[in-house]
Amino acid sequence: MSSFAFDGPLQRVVFASGAVSRIAEEVRALGVSRAMLVCGGNTRRSRLFETVRTELGTLCAEVFDRVVEHSDALMVTQGAEIAGNAGIDALVAVGGGSASDTAKAIAILLGNGGPLERHAARFTPPDRFEPKPIPGPKLPVIAIPTTASAAEVTPGLGIRDPATGKKLLFWDVSLASRVIILDPVANVEVPAALMASTAMNAFAHCAEGLYSRVRNPISEGLARQGARILARGIPAMVAAPDDPRHRGDVLVGANLSGMVISNARVGIHHAVCHSLGALGGLPHGVANSIMLPHALAYNIDVAAPELRGLAEALGVARDGMSDAAAAEAAVNAVAALQQSSKVPQRLRDTSLDRALLPAIAEQTLGDRGLYFNPKPTHSAEPILRLLEQAW
Repeated sequence: MSSFAFDGPLQRVVFASGAVSRIAEEVRALGVSRAMLVCGGNTRRSRLFETVRTELGTLCAEVFDRVVEHSDALMVTQGAEIAGNAGIDALVAVGGGSASDTAKAIAILLGNGGPLERHAARFTPPDRFEPKPIPGPKLPVIAIPTTASAAEVTPGLGIRDPATGKKLLFWDVSLASRVIILDPVANVEVPAALMASTAMNAFAHCAEGLYSRVRNPISEGLARQGARILARGIPAMVAAPDDPRHRGDVLVGANLSGMVISNARVGIHHAVCHSLGALGGLPHGVANSIMLPHALAYNIDVAAPELRGLAEALGVARDGMSDAAAAEAAVNAVAALQQSSKVPQRLRDTSLDRALLPAIAEQTLGDRGLYFNPKPTHSAEPILRLLEQAW
């Protein structure tokens, strides 16, 4: 076995029906006295938000509710200014991946100054990756996720550069949420379709984590377990959206998936999805739902043994199967999961402008996900073919 290091950032996960009622207790345990709630407009109007704000009481010193999908650097800068002026000592993110990413980006600016883009990692295709250390102190983030993006788990984030349309990508272990509250009863308020598409994002973390260039035995174990739970939980949740048991499966599976990519990272699938969102405007969960079987098939010729692990986790590997046959069975099982989860399956069925596909392919070429992908990608041409297949 090759040597490896597994990063386990200090992180407390609280999973229970009604766990949201414990938010003040968890915040106080961190020594926090002035928290800022970070959320979007839809979350601000939810019962969950009102519960969180009520439970926090005087611990809530400020509310920043300007989060939008694919948060951009300008909005994050505004949030950091508000937090700084209010003397905030913690950030409570309530919502999906954009809320968590916004909170983490605000923490970067408060601890390291701006502009935000100077802290972003750099990737030069095909194989030069330059992570950017972000050493300054970070305010703790407490997260109450309402989707299955797993952004709250990871030390990474993506923020859109409004000038170029590209996703700026950041990574620092101290950015991972200190406390994560998973409440399956509260999650019933979230539309099942939104949970299903974001859960396909979580499932993609597990699938790509199995063949990542920096995978390790621990991340592989987490990926298999996460894939099992999500493959069971997503269709069950769609069939019975008011059952907290299935919501719980999706939330826990997503949490495991975040632990996977905190170490193993993701490849071409997420690289494409970043650009589909930043340039094409697609919700990240929708892009993930559509692209995953195509991305797995793209890597199948170099990652069949690893994809066999996915087939085994999904129960579609048979005795005597070759790695190639098992990998193909895994891709087919993912396509079947798309159907049973009732998530989008073709780019043509979304609002995406097909004329943008060449530009999306070109932008993807500069995404760091290609560094971690098992198959080197030297030009935009194969990425464009991948997009056309998904169209």
